[in-house]
Amino acid sequence: MIRNLMCGMAAGLLLIGAAARADDGGTADQKSDIAGDVAKLKADNAAVQADKAKVKAAHEQVVDDRQQLAKDRAAHDKTAVAADKEKLAADRQALKADFQQEQADKKQRREDRHELRSDRRERREERREAQHGKH
Repeated sequence: MIRNLMCGMAAGLLLIGAAARADDGGTADQKSDIAGDVAKLKADNAAVQADKAKVKAAHEQVVDDRQQLAKDRAAHDKTAVAADKEKLAADRQALKADFQQEQADKKQRREDRHELRSDRRERREERREAQHGKH
């Protein structure tokens, strides 16, 4: 009988230890999730900044193309006007593509921010539950 009691106590201690390790592993997983989310958010911010610079440069190019087109029209240079129109159309397409990429990167950044907030909230709630469980 004592032997059964001792085996039961040992099994209980093993289960308690395994449960504690599982809880610690969950916390470590959450920390790595949060660290991963922070890294993704930094990468997203860098991508958005790069996209903003590309959009700004493309917009400046379109403005320059319009000015050149106006100069060529004033000079009545038909071949230059035709070339300017083609270049302006191509630069507008590039501006549009860059702008769409910027919008997509901003959307991704918003989603990653949301995921980071969610992971932090979950971790905070689990810490509270763990603290209230100890008391």
